Amino acid sequence: MRTRWKLRLFPYENMDYKAAEVWLNRQGEKGWALERVWFSALAVFSRSEREDLRYCIDLHKKWDATQDDGYFQLCQQAGWDYVAQVRNMAIFSARPVAEAVPLQTDRTMEERLYWRRAILPTLLDSLIGLLLLAALVAAIGLVAWGRDSLLASWSAQLCSTSFLCLLLSAVFCVLELVWAIPSGFLHWRRWKRAVEEDEPIPAASPLWSRLEGLVGRLGGFLFRLYLLFYFLEAFFLLLVGYSGSDVLDHRPEYQTTPLVMAEDVGLDGEAVDYLSYKPVLSPMVRGTRYLEEVDTGEGLVMVWCDRYTCATEWYAQLLTSALWKDSARSNYEGHGVLEFQMADLGTEEGWTARKGSFLLLREGQTVALVGVQDLRGDSPDLTTPEQLQTILTRLDLR
Repeated sequence: MRTRWKLRLFPYENMDYKAAEVWLNRQGEKGWALERVWFSALAVFSRSEREDLRYCIDLHKKWDATQDDGYFQLCQQAGWDYVAQVRNMAIFSARPVAEAVPLQTDRTMEERLYWRRAILPTLLDSLIGLLLLAALVAAIGLVAWGRDSLLASWSAQLCSTSFLCLLLSAVFCVLELVWAIPSGFLHWRRWKRAVEEDEPIPAASPLWSRLEGLVGRLGGFLFRLYLLFYFLEAFFLLLVGYSGSDVLDHRPEYQTTPLVMAEDVGLDGEAVDYLSYKPVLSPMVRGTRYLEEVDTGEGLVMVWCDRYTCATEWYAQLLTSALWKDSARSNYEGHGVLEFQMADLGTEEGWTARKGSFLLLREGQTVALVGVQDLRGDSPDLTTPEQLQTILTRLDLR
C-alpha cells in the first residue's frame, strides 16, 4: 500500500529560500505535493499524480492569502497558487497545465529584497542575540560574585533533566547565532557576484541549509523542553518521593535498595522516626537522596546516603567533583560545611570528612555520599575496616 502522506522537517531560513525552493521541487518530482507547513518547521506532503509539480518561493512579509491585495492577484495571474507562509517566505505551486512565469524578473529588485528581508534581519537578530546573551551571562556573574549559595548547586544541576536541556539549548542557540553572521555575508557575496556577472542566482546546498536551520530549531526545541521538565521536576517528588514520620509503611521497601540505613552504621532501625526519600531521574543520572532521623533516647542522629549511577564514568567523575566542591562551600543538604580529604577507602576515588563520619566514594559510574551526624557532636567513624566493608557492600561497590 502506497503511503499517502508524509512529514518532513522544513528548517530553512529566509536567506536559504533558494535552497528550500530546490528541495521542494525535488519533492515535487517524486510526486509529493506540499499541503502546509506546521509551526514554521514541519512540512506536510500528500501523494500527487501530477508530473508537473513545481514550486516557487518569494520573499514577502507575512500576509493573509484571503485578502484581495495586488500582490496576491499578481501571483494568481502569473500562474501560481498560494500554499504556505514560513517566516518571510511565501511558498507557491504552479497551477496544473499553466505556464507559470517567474514572480521576480528584476534582478536588481530581487537583490534589494534579498538584502532587506533575508540578510539584514539575520545579521541584526544574530548581533542582538549575542549581545543579550553576553549581558545575561554578565548579570549572572555579577549576582553570583562572592555568593557561595548560588554556586553550591552544581551537583543538583548535573542530576537535573531541565538543566541539561537548558545547557544544550544555550549551546545550539549560540552556535546558530555565531554561524549566522559569516553565513549571511557569504550568501550576500554569492548573490552580488551572480547579479554582477548576470548569472543564475545560486542556491546553497539543501543539505547544508537544512543543517544550518536545524541548529536553530534544536535550540528552540530544547528550550521548550527545559520549561517542560522544569515544571515536571517541581512536581516529580510529590508523586514518587516520600518525606514524613510514617516510616513503618515505607522503610521496608527501601531496605531492598542499595542504600546505607541506620542498621548499617550500628544504629537501631526501630528507632527511626522520620525519613526522606528523593529519587533522581535524568538522562545522565539515576539515583536516590536518602535521609533518616534516629531517636536514640539521648538525642537525634542523622543518617545521610546519596547514591547515583551515571551514564558514563566521565560524568561520574564530574558529579563527584561537583559534590566535593558543593559540600565545601555552604551548608549542603543540611550537612554543614564538609572539608573532604582524599583517603584510601577501597574504591577508585574516596574522601573523608569530620574524622571519618562522612564519606565520598566513586567506583566506576557509581557515586555515593554517606554520612552520620550525631547532633550531640560525637559522630561515629565510618572508616573502620568492618564498618567500611558493610557500607561498600550495602552500596554495591564491592
